[in-house]
Amino acid sequence: MQQRPAVPVSEDLEPYAESLRALIPSREALLAEAKAQSARQANRRRKASSTALMLVLAGWAWLADPSLGYREVQVASTGREVVQLDDGSVVELDAGSVLRIEHHLRSRQFELLDGEGLFSVVHQRSPFIVRSQGVSVRDIGTVFDVRSDLRGVQVAVLQGAVEVDNGATRQLLTANQQLLASRQALGAVEASKPGELDAWRRDLLHFDGTPLDVVVAQLQRHRDAPIRLTGADARQHRLSGQFPAGNVEQLIDSLPHLAPVTVQRENNGVVTLDVRR
Repeated sequence: MQQRPAVPVSEDLEPYAESLRALIPSREALLAEAKAQSARQANRRRKASSTALMLVLAGWAWLADPSLGYREVQVASTGREVVQLDDGSVVELDAGSVLRIEHHLRSRQFELLDGEGLFSVVHQRSPFIVRSQGVSVRDIGTVFDVRSDLRGVQVAVLQGAVEVDNGATRQLLTANQQLLASRQALGAVEASKPGELDAWRRDLLHFDGTPLDVVVAQLQRHRDAPIRLTGADARQHRLSGQFPAGNVEQLIDSLPHLAPVTVQRENNGVVTLDVRR
């Protein structure tokens, strides 16, 4: 095949050569632009991945409902305390009680570490849960009492209903019902006893066949110096009756007339109860 001769560049275009070359990117410029484009795409992918991760973490946090902090309320041995919560709910705590108020993402949670409290709950979408000794009480818009002592956790409903859960069994309680619960089992549902439930709010200590060690634990919440139990098993002896909460010392001195014990007092306020067989 016959080749056509090359056409020489017109001298008339020579003045425009530099301008034309300026409009056409160089090889180095093209490579730099390609690298920049790749970097922008990688950055967009990282942002998309970060956004997706944040959404996953936010979803996990909402479902897990982690604790964001807490504060503890410790009631003095000489009186009661009323705690007004931010949502309008009210908690009334007996002497010597300890309540942990937790701050969660989507629920209202509390742990009764010791003592007794009356919870008057304002109904909201966020759950209201009280825990103690492995037992949780979930409110369904109500007024209920929780007592935590050596026997376990007693839950009594004054108004509305609650769900009691120990991780293995659940039980619904409605108004005027109560039960004794522990991590191991939920007791039978019984009719609540109003005189017993509100005794502490009337500054009374109420005992109804209560084991002596539980009696002593309740007396301890009303005094600062320790009460020590020695001798035989105190659980085999029981006490019944109502006594003024303000006369704990007199009740301690009267125990030898109510149970087979001897009382020894020390100068620092420590009391030793020696239980006889």
